[in-house]
Amino acid sequence: GGDEINEIKYGKNYGWPISSYGYKYSEPINDDLNYSDNHKKYGFEEPIFSFIPSIGISEIIPVPKKFNEFWKNNFLISSLWGASIYRTRMSDDHKKIIYYEKIYVGKRIRDLKYSLSYNNFLLSVEDYWKGSASLCIISN
Repeated sequence: GGDEINEIKYGKNYGWPISSYGYKYSEPINDDLNYSDNHKKYGFEEPIFSFIPSIGISEIIPVPKKFNEFWKNNFLISSLWGASIYRTRMSDDHKKIIYYEKIYVGKRIRDLKYSLSYNNFLLSVEDYWKGSASLCIISN
């Protein structure tokens, strides 16, 4: 359990399933899975950020400048397990996360898209336990 955000580079290895900052939290625990939390020791790329525990990342998209002056240079990260959107600000070189704001939605977010025509975000959400799905809109 642990979701990483990585800068993907051709030919690089990011460690899964050998290295992870996550931990085992499901039963029964498989004792054969012993993650190293040291990526560099094995020649793996370090993540930019790790969500511990996992939020179940489903999508990461940039927020267009047109959407909102206060959200410029931000990314939105949608989550299944966290039932939230994480508004995230990264450093200019995209090497680290400066901050994130958790925006609780209350449903698993399966997909997230931006509509240029309407200047809003469309969320495909589901209530896993009830088996229902909905479409939500985030507008400025």
